[in-house]
Amino acid sequence: MEFRILGPLEVAHDDGPLQVRGSRQRTVLALLLLEAERIVPVDRLIDGVWGKEPPATSRSQIQICISSLRHQLSAGGLITTRPPGYRLRTGGHLLDLAEFEGRVAAGRKAAAEGRLRRAVGAFRSALALWRGPALHGIGSGLVRGGVAQLDEQRLALHEECLELELAAGEHQRLVGELAALAAAHPLRERPRALLMTALYRAGRQAEALNEYRMTRERFIEELGIEPGDGLRRLHQAILSGDPQLLGGAGAGTGPRVAVADRPAPQRVPRLLPADVADFTGRREALAALLEGPAGQYGAGPDGTVEPGAEAGLTAVPVTVISGRAGVGKTTLAIRAAHRLTPRYPDGQLFASLSGPGGTAVRPGDVLARFLRALGVPEPEIPADAEERAEMYRDRLAGRRVLVVLDGAGSQEQVAALLPGTAGCRVLITSRQRLTGLPAARRVELAPFDRAEALDLLARIAGRRVEDEPAAAAALCAACDDLPLALRGAAARLVARPHWRVAELHRRLLECARPLDELSRSGADVRAGIAAGYASRTPGARRLLRLLAVPRTASFASWAGGPLLRTDPLTSLDLLEELAEAYLLEVEVDAVTGAARYRLPGLVRAFARERLAAEETAGAHRSALERYLGALLYLLDEARRRGGPERPARPDPARGAGSGGAGVPRWALPGRLVVPLLADPQGWYGRERPRLLSAIRQAAEAGLLPYARALADGVVAVWGRGRAAPGYPGCAGADGTGEGGAVRASRLGTGAVLVAVAGGSPDGWAAGYGVTEPGDEIEALITLAGVYRHRGEHRQARELLAAARGAAGDAPPEAVARLTVALADGGARPVAAAG
Repeated sequence: MEFRILGPLEVAHDDGPLQVRGSRQRTVLALLLLEAERIVPVDRLIDGVWGKEPPATSRSQIQICISSLRHQLSAGGLITTRPPGYRLRTGGHLLDLAEFEGRVAAGRKAAAEGRLRRAVGAFRSALALWRGPALHGIGSGLVRGGVAQLDEQRLALHEECLELELAAGEHQRLVGELAALAAAHPLRERPRALLMTALYRAGRQAEALNEYRMTRERFIEELGIEPGDGLRRLHQAILSGDPQLLGGAGAGTGPRVAVADRPAPQRVPRLLPADVADFTGRREALAALLEGPAGQYGAGPDGTVEPGAEAGLTAVPVTVISGRAGVGKTTLAIRAAHRLTPRYPDGQLFASLSGPGGTAVRPGDVLARFLRALGVPEPEIPADAEERAEMYRDRLAGRRVLVVLDGAGSQEQVAALLPGTAGCRVLITSRQRLTGLPAARRVELAPFDRAEALDLLARIAGRRVEDEPAAAAALCAACDDLPLALRGAAARLVARPHWRVAELHRRLLECARPLDELSRSGADVRAGIAAGYASRTPGARRLLRLLAVPRTASFASWAGGPLLRTDPLTSLDLLEELAEAYLLEVEVDAVTGAARYRLPGLVRAFARERLAAEETAGAHRSALERYLGALLYLLDEARRRGGPERPARPDPARGAGSGGAGVPRWALPGRLVVPLLADPQGWYGRERPRLLSAIRQAAEAGLLPYARALADGVVAVWGRGRAAPGYPGCAGADGTGEGGAVRASRLGTGAVLVAVAGGSPDGWAAGYGVTEPGDEIEALITLAGVYRHRGEHRQARELLAAARGAAGDAPPEAVARLTVALADGGARPVAAAG
């Protein structure tokens, strides 16, 4: 639906013009459109319809008018009831006044940047929207009062446009249009001054002087006054042939046409980017932003908004929106800014503070842009950044302007861009919390919950999301539930209508560079992470790269030390630096209260890219060895602190002790180890997934001594804490004699290696020289225990069944051990052979 008020009131539907019946309904609609998106009190509507003598039934009649309008317009939610009146929300509908203001703002921005042709084009297109006097034919005094301001804006814009065209050398073409404008408004000096200048530049000096003479006579006759100083100075300049009046095409803005001395109208900047149509979720965060900082600037019970200065406050209200790259901070800020626009009628300023590659934009450059948008001519903008800040605060003093600063890198970058008075308001987005910046409110954005993520994915990609719910949920998880990544994934699906959701998810999991896959459709997920990465110190950047070395996303606070080859305190500071920039997430253990750090999936993908690009293979391998050495050290300490154990005998097949003697450890300070291993079995239970992952990674990297030593340590610590059959150190689990103990230790270590590597029992047994039936049963029992510990009971039962099948030729002690294992698993025992 389209509403037109720049001329007679018109409403157009897709099917053609829509006639709004009833003079009262037309008056009420006109008042609502004049203040679109703002609450119009019922008393104001009554005044607009009946003036000072409304009937006793005026309120009920206004309700009838509203009901009639809702029915005639057939647009649900267009006119909403909001105490103390009604609000018309244009939403997806068009309003020519809003279009006019947008084109005017674009033209003034172009003019401030020196692009005269573009500015003139925008102004001409804005003027073309007018079809005559605004709301012509509606006689309400209140409507005519509001319209007078619009008509003045139109006339001032026409003059501004003609002045720009005159500065661009279009004087020959403009003489006729200027003469008509001057004749229509004989008491306005600016059109007359422009006409005199155009005539003079066209070589028609006498006509220019005659225009001044006729104007002076009219002023004296009708007003009893002389023309203003500006027009008199222009007259003298024409008489003396002042060369500055010539201007000319290509001369830039040229000398400004002298007009009557009067304050220049304040320029109203409208720099907000467009809002997004598919904005999803964020209800609480958006409500908090619209409430105003600390609830002090929100709408009152009468629908009005009290600016900070009028509330007796002096500090400019600042809101900081923080969160990781791609979480939707900018989208939220722009949505909130558009909603807040009616509260800040003197303009909205917007600037991105992050340049290409994440470089910080200098505050002085932003101030220059803001000053141009506020109407300061380029020559008057100071060169010094501090003086620019002073002029900026002076221009905003006493005005109600909303300032949006996107992607702030530090509080120092922002400080100079803050207005000096409480009538303005500032929204700041940042990948840091900016805790050093005094803020009235802080909003920290987390990734979408899964329902919101699926909603956004479905809005863009359509029915495929509903048809494949499991794959869609997995895709959201692969995107870290980040709005930007989800947009990239959804755009890929839209561009590939023949793809299934599961196929895109598989590509993200299998491709070496998933960020490329998400960035192919314009949603550059990598750029946001890269900007945060570039802003970190060299030590923090290197630590982020090295955190991609272990195959785990979650790290204890000690992990940075061995990876970076530094002391724990330094590495902890760097971990916190990364967490402050939202490159790491912090998790607090519910049992111990200790902090753990987690690499989100997409950040981990970025870290892997930087690891490959910026670290050598040798540095990569050394960091892995140090990390594995630290795990070995902790396993040794956990085994030692778990109580006395019988010393293990050397393994002839290994040539080393069962504890991995000869494999380097990375010792951690006692002040870290003591609280960490206060409960060795509890520590093992929490770290078990990372320990098994480390064994697998060490084996695949060819670091077999580390893999075997870690497996030894896992078997020992696990066996000590659990009296499970099939593990060394458990009652009745060693076989008979000392050789049985050595064999069981070796088989238990091998079993762990096989379990974490996903190998087959047959292949493992052959690799360890398992040829005797008793050894085969030992191996299968041990491996079944590993699977049982992992919770994979089906595999454990299958292995015990295989052991039972091999029991026919086995020695009695092996059959006895199998009987214990089967009984523990709930199966029937095996009769002893012979």
